[in-house]
Amino acid sequence: MRRVTSLLLLALLSGCSGRQAEPEGPAPTPRPETVAEATGADNLPEVTLPETERTEEERAALRIDRLEIRVDPTSIREGETATVTLGAYDAAGERVTGASGQVFVVGEAAEIVGDGSAVVGRRPGEARVTILVEVPASASRPARTLREEAVLEVLPARVTRLELVIPEAALFAGARYLASAEAWSDVGPRAGAEIRWASSDESIVRIGAGGTMFAVSPGTAFIEAVADGVTADAEIQVVANPIRRLRLDPPETSVRTGDVVHFSARALDAGGVEVPDAPIEWSISRVGGTGQVAATIGGHGAFVADDPGLYRITATVGSVSEVAEAAAAPRPPRRDVTLKAHGMVPPEAGATTDLWVFEGTDGRDYAYTGTMAAATMYAWDVTDPTNPVITDSVKVDGRRQNDVKINADATLAIITSEGASNRRNGFTILDISDAAHPTVITHFTEGLTGGVHNVWIEGEIVYAVHNGTNAVHIVDISDPANPVNVGRWQVENPARSLHDIMVLDGLAYLSYWDDGLVVLDVGAGIKGGTPIEPQFVSQYKYRTQHGAESYGNTHHAIRYRNYVFLGDEIFGCSECVNGPRGHVHVVDVTDIESPREVATYRVPEAGAHNLWAEDDKLYVAYYQGGLRVVDISGELRGDLYRQGREIGWYMTEEAEGHNSNKTDAWGPQPYKGSIFVSDFSSGLWVVELEDPRQELVP
Repeated sequence: MRRVTSLLLLALLSGCSGRQAEPEGPAPTPRPETVAEATGADNLPEVTLPETERTEEERAALRIDRLEIRVDPTSIREGETATVTLGAYDAAGERVTGASGQVFVVGEAAEIVGDGSAVVGRRPGEARVTILVEVPASASRPARTLREEAVLEVLPARVTRLELVIPEAALFAGARYLASAEAWSDVGPRAGAEIRWASSDESIVRIGAGGTMFAVSPGTAFIEAVADGVTADAEIQVVANPIRRLRLDPPETSVRTGDVVHFSARALDAGGVEVPDAPIEWSISRVGGTGQVAATIGGHGAFVADDPGLYRITATVGSVSEVAEAAAAPRPPRRDVTLKAHGMVPPEAGATTDLWVFEGTDGRDYAYTGTMAAATMYAWDVTDPTNPVITDSVKVDGRRQNDVKINADATLAIITSEGASNRRNGFTILDISDAAHPTVITHFTEGLTGGVHNVWIEGEIVYAVHNGTNAVHIVDISDPANPVNVGRWQVENPARSLHDIMVLDGLAYLSYWDDGLVVLDVGAGIKGGTPIEPQFVSQYKYRTQHGAESYGNTHHAIRYRNYVFLGDEIFGCSECVNGPRGHVHVVDVTDIESPREVATYRVPEAGAHNLWAEDDKLYVAYYQGGLRVVDISGELRGDLYRQGREIGWYMTEEAEGHNSNKTDAWGPQPYKGSIFVSDFSSGLWVVELEDPRQELVP
């Protein structure tokens, strides 16, 4: 995302823009939809206007030979500012004024503030403060873009205080405990601060670089944490260890890979009385095997095996330990996914985007699919899933219909618009009482002219993801012919980028790119939110490594049971040699105010797009990885792909189509025993997940 503001090049360029969010690493390549929108642009004739028809800004731009931009100092800390100096010069070195240009910051490390004469550090990293001027074509040379950058280094803010987190009870001699320190600066939490630990008496308690304390012998000592010269300390009391034995339950178990077993350990004293608050340490080893231990166990004894095998689970407190064993068998083999039908859109439609499958008011089944650049939505009759038939189409001014949604009683549909010729985007409300032949009720643009990327319909409310504000706009459609804006919500981050939204049981789940998952109360009664006045509940942010780079890129979030499944969408990374990357993060929201990631699903060398969860199955349109079906029954932890929870896949590839012989799975939806998939390159697919294979018994 890039935020820019046009400005006039005065004696010194000045103006305001914002920043252009970019992953940490190489500059990204265009997304497929961006490329699709630009198709044909290179074939347009270049027009040179007569000099008398040029604006003053264009005549000034034609004089520019070079641009200049400087930041001073070139290295600042978070929250500090640097001065920005800008200029434009002709071939003789004379300053040019009056041309129109743009100033912005590439990267998330900094942001231009005020009148454009300063830039403020926002997060550690490198920012490229950039000036850009578009020079029109002239009789002597073609149109060109002039661009100049100045590199600004943003260092972490200095630590101003430390808060220690230590066990409340006395430590048992011979046992290990964990201390932690939360570092804060004047601008907020100071992630990644280097903290040095020390003990006042190592004969009583020792503490390592990571905060692990070892209680040596009874007594009292102080531990100290130091960061950037700031110190915090705490008194530690060590007492004699009363624990004499541990009892582990269950002592042995047999499971499948991916199944979670909760072991419990009771600490007992010499009289067999349970000792509370025992600092149990858990570990795993492989029995009769070598190499990496493909299993994990959490701090509370939750065990899951990624690979089959026999595992030994050990619970330890000081010198006392106990073991249990877990035998992990493979999960059932993948099931066949077979083709029922493949429907192609007309050649002029180009690329296909999202889909929605539903039962119409006439009792027949329909699928609606959008297009990337044809300004058209197609209606399909899929009552016979082996023979999908296009019954009609709706064309609007807004060449990209990225999303299509249907209301609960199948009387209204909404299609989104981006790239309208008149720059009046928004969304279109359709009457689908005759679902085979939808008709336009109205095209709503108020406050949404920057383009709507995705929507969600909840009763008589539409939640629209607006590209212009990167906020969710709330629209009342109780009178479909006269929609009314009734609310808006956004994260307070100038570089925010909102991509999608889902609403379920009074909670909205926003896919907020580098701001991660944001959960809002829109009627659940948790924080007093209403459908038109959302209230913040929680947020989960993350960074994913791909090679040397890290990304946020939360693209699509769906809620199922006590989990939210988050899909990444990553283009342009150093690993993206055959297309996008990105995987599915599994976030436990049992405590909705404290989301935590517990599992992942990651197909090698492919990138996730849209998701659907139903009947304990996760359906993922995995771009070049095709359709993937994943078993999400029971408790989820660890690496779902490695565990064998993937139960089926299908490559949506066709020799003919918008992009021949290419799989580009975009959106999945299970429906009445079939699985419908829209493919960016090849239209609509209908497949079926076959029953599990029967084992032959000799």
